Amino acid sequence: MDQGLNPDRLLRQEQATSAAINAVLSAAFFALVFGLARRPLAMAAPDRFALDFLPQGLMVSLMASLVPALVVRGKLRKAGAPGAAPSGARIARAVVGGVLAGLGTAAVLAALALLGPLAHVDSHAALVFKVAYGAVLGLACTRFAVKKLFFPIITEHAA
Repeated sequence: MDQGLNPDRLLRQEQATSAAINAVLSAAFFALVFGLARRPLAMAAPDRFALDFLPQGLMVSLMASLVPALVVRGKLRKAGAPGAAPSGARIARAVVGGVLAGLGTAAVLAALALLGPLAHVDSHAALVFKVAYGAVLGLACTRFAVKKLFFPIITEHAA
């Protein structure tokens, strides 16, 4: 069996890559938007920390669904796996599903932050939370897209 097409190994590898990339990008965008100096961040105006979950959820879920789908498709094509190229419509459906899930979690977090008991949060604690959220959301969206699109193909080819 081609170890590059071991379904569990391939899925774990894509999930780990996605989690790491999305954690780093979440930290970078947090630094650009809020800075790295320790200070209280307001959930609502003027900082609007709570609303920052929406663009983060959108971008992380989009990239964590689309990029791994294209990477795995390329690996399968290179390995000569039959049926490795799902249609653009199938990929789009998987990506839309991941994005809707990402936006759903972002909306829930934004609502909890806005309606919760805290008016402010320490910026360093907020950074840690945003990095963890980016990593977990990236991992989940990657898992969803790769399993939905490729697991039957990978499992069949690896057997």
